[in-house]
Amino acid sequence: MKRYFGKLEAYYEQGWEGMIVFSFMPDEGNGLNDLITLQDGHYLTIYETHEKTLWSGKIKFIKRGFFDKHKLTAGIWSDSKQKGVSYADWMDWFWRKPPLKATLKLED
Repeated sequence: MKRYFGKLEAYYEQGWEGMIVFSFMPDEGNGLNDLITLQDGHYLTIYETHEKTLWSGKIKFIKRGFFDKHKLTAGIWSDSKQKGVSYADWMDWFWRKPPLKATLKLED
C-alpha cells in the first residue's frame, strides 16, 4: 500500500463552469501531473490541525442530492459528495485556503 502526505485540492479548469474534481496533491508533487484524483476505494485522512483528525475513511462517492448546497462564496459545485459527509462540509474542506493537510493511502 502506498502512503502519501500532502493536501486537499479542488481541481477545476476553465470551461467547466465551476465544476470541481476532488483531488490530492502529494507534498513531493510540483504540478498538475502529480495531482491525484480521488476515487472510490482510496483511503483518506483529513487533518484540521496536526493533532486533530477532521475525517478519516474510505472514499465512497455518492450523487449529491438536488437540495444539497454549500455556503461558500465561490461559484463552484460538484455532482458528488462523500457518503456520510454533508455536501457543505465536503466542499468546504476542499476549498480551504490554506489547503487542509491530509494523507492518502492507495492499494498497490
